[in-house]
Amino acid sequence: MRFLITGITGFAARHLARRLLDDGHDVFGTTHRALDPSSAILAPERVAVMDLRDADAVIAVVRRLRPDGLFHLAAVTDTAASFADPDETYRVNLFGSLHVFAAVRAAAPDCRVIWVGSSHVYGDIAAADLPLTEAQLFRPSSPYAASKAAADLAAYQWTRAAGLHIVRMRPFNHTGPGQAPLFVCADFARQVVAIARGAQPSHIAVGNLDVVRDFTDVRDVVRAYVLAWERGVAYNVCSGVGRTPRALINDLLRLAGVRASVTVRAARQRAIDVPEIVGSAAKLRQATGWAPQISWEQTLGDLLADWRARPQAR
Repeated sequence: MRFLITGITGFAARHLARRLLDDGHDVFGTTHRALDPSSAILAPERVAVMDLRDADAVIAVVRRLRPDGLFHLAAVTDTAASFADPDETYRVNLFGSLHVFAAVRAAAPDCRVIWVGSSHVYGDIAAADLPLTEAQLFRPSSPYAASKAAADLAAYQWTRAAGLHIVRMRPFNHTGPGQAPLFVCADFARQVVAIARGAQPSHIAVGNLDVVRDFTDVRDVVRAYVLAWERGVAYNVCSGVGRTPRALINDLLRLAGVRASVTVRAARQRAIDVPEIVGSAAKLRQATGWAPQISWEQTLGDLLADWRARPQAR
């Protein structure tokens, strides 16, 4: 099969590309800026520089490659950045997705699309809503979440009205080797490794330690994308297990053999922070047989090993 992955330089996209290549597929990718060959998963000739905001550029790439499957992962993913520039977030996440759908309809109508959204679409939830299923109403609380909710609804509409085969995925928090320190697990792992190296004082800067989040290993998440590619409708991708940042720090310190105190910083706390978010992947499990295979201990161990291999972990 020939697959196209948008946002090929992204965290989950790199893991997805590796999996598809290991399975023997023909894989291509897109990026919005020039490719760094030193960190590339694909050969440069297999990666197109493409701006999702440019409808003509998107259709040109799809027409040239005519993929059997398209995994749309390219997006603005930083919630804080979405508050700073909501217009750009909508241009990329909503209108960029519309450009992808239009390109597939025009140039590769038999192509199956995996559109990757976010559990953030569920937004402001109550304890009675847990665990979250795909039937939960959208109550997005940030421009990022709202842009993803709008694109999720657009994907449904294009499936119903235009006859495209679009599978909508709603991944919850995921982590693993290769993740940027913009995200909590990678940030804590980076700090723990820096402390172990003596490059940082023995305290970890944190935000809210007591929220509960549902974490899954990124390698399990991309396996879900591949399994769901042949199926329809929308699926949550999650572990169903809630963990706090406090427990995450304790686990990382234990695995690294490091002692450290914790410093709560107001700048790291979000203005809107739902106390608990835990999902149900029962629908995905029933449709595909998917279940997480990688243990929490292995995820954190691999995350620490990844940061130990990075010279900038200081």
